Amino acid sequence: MRIFNDIDVVTLLPLVTCPTLVLHAVRDARVPFDEGRLIASMIPNAHFVPLDSGNHLLLEAESAWDRWIDEVRAFLPPPAPSADPAFGALTRRERDIVVLIAQGRDNAQIAALLGLCEKTVRNHITSIFSKLEVENRSQAIVLARESGFDRQHL
Repeated sequence: MRIFNDIDVVTLLPLVTCPTLVLHAVRDARVPFDEGRLIASMIPNAHFVPLDSGNHLLLEAESAWDRWIDEVRAFLPPPAPSADPAFGALTRRERDIVVLIAQGRDNAQIAALLGLCEKTVRNHITSIFSKLEVENRSQAIVLARESGFDRQHL
């Protein structure tokens, strides 16, 4: 801990060339908030996000947790498309529906989110099942989650 507390990398920060996201709790009891702000200000094009928390490491039960998750997901590149060739046969709309199915959404929720009627969603799902060669929603969910569709966003 003593060595960690004595490390000073401030002079190296301007040399960072990769995309950088700095998330820091406003009331962090371990590292002062101004230190997080300093780091972000010295890294070219860094994105600084203050989090409403007093914890150095956020807990899932905190309100800042959802913001942390949203910021990290927005910062990271989208997951690579599935290597499973069956997903390549899907239309863009069908892929959107697969994302929502993989997230556990039902037909009514999918219809509301995509501005479709439930019958249209059912028709798309029938086509998806045929293209993926699955017999039911459970099989489609497993296949979609194994291919990372549950981690994608519309």
